[in-house]
Amino acid sequence: MVKKVPELKPKKVKARIKMLKALPYKGIMIYLRQIDEEIFEFIVPFKGEIYSSYLIIKTKTGRKHTKSEVAQSAALILASAATTVDFLLGETKIDKKTRGVVKAFEGSRKKVGALIN
Repeated sequence: MVKKVPELKPKKVKARIKMLKALPYKGIMIYLRQIDEEIFEFIVPFKGEIYSSYLIIKTKTGRKHTKSEVAQSAALILASAATTVDFLLGETKIDKKTRGVVKAFEGSRKKVGALIN
């Protein structure tokens, strides 16, 4: 006996994820999205892997972002995506001083992680 499934009725649904841009950068696609009002995300597919990051950008008054604010936020997350692509392609160079700072930070982070876990 086959169970009858109730019919789905269309409802008015607000989109929570909005595609801002999809553009190539050095032969790799970058997808920029806005999730709800405050989260701006990039997605970079590269060699079978997906690289992603996001920024939470709030307005001072909690109102909706203006078109200008959305464009500025998209520019920020695009810069982050471009840096990620450059790193994946091996085009990022870090000087010795910065490398030392990163190494010290990572060492202290691992020690704290060991204490917590």
